[in-house]
Amino acid sequence: MVAIRLWVDNERIISTRERVLYSARDIAERLDAGKGPADTADFLVTLADRIVWRINDTVDQCEDLVADLEEQVLEAGSSSLRFDLATVRRQTITLRRYLAPQRDAFAKLITEKIAWFDDDSRLRLREVGDRLIRNIEDLDAVRERAAVTQEELLSRLSDQINTRMYVLSVVAAIFLPLGFLTGLLGINVGGIPGTDNPWAFLIFLLFIIVIFIGQMLWFRSKKWF
Repeated sequence: MVAIRLWVDNERIISTRERVLYSARDIAERLDAGKGPADTADFLVTLADRIVWRINDTVDQCEDLVADLEEQVLEAGSSSLRFDLATVRRQTITLRRYLAPQRDAFAKLITEKIAWFDDDSRLRLREVGDRLIRNIEDLDAVRERAAVTQEELLSRLSDQINTRMYVLSVVAAIFLPLGFLTGLLGINVGGIPGTDNPWAFLIFLLFIIVIFIGQMLWFRSKKWF
């Protein structure tokens, strides 16, 4: 956003700026071609109109970007989209911070009693102000859509984490008793049952399989998976 300061009366226009303003350059090119504003009021309205038209293009780009991010969230839900959504929200907040005072300036200019600012110029400036208000409303909608999309993304990521943690919890619950039994029978002390029985290992494997099947049936009866 480039600021321009103007002193305008019935006979002269004085402007100051730090960087190139494309809207002012457009008017200068039209003046060089003999098609520019006819008086100071026409110049002021034309400048406001060009500025708002350029803002409208930026707002449209923000809307398209948010729509694309919404589609990506619904399709993929990648965590990398959080930065893009935050960037869009930051851009819309910055744009609105500049546009809100501009809207107030247009409203003030329309109501001011200026001799060289006729009714036709006020009507044209009111139309420009209405377009600016629509742009501000669109920015608010973009910001809200970005916030809702970000919440949806965080919800999807949270669901994915919960699903993975649930699977890990079920696996841990299945192997916890099996690991306890194998650890208990693996200690190097006397009195371990089955040390002299050649069928002890096979019996122990069958016992573990029975416990595993029993756990799976119990988990399914509880509808844990």
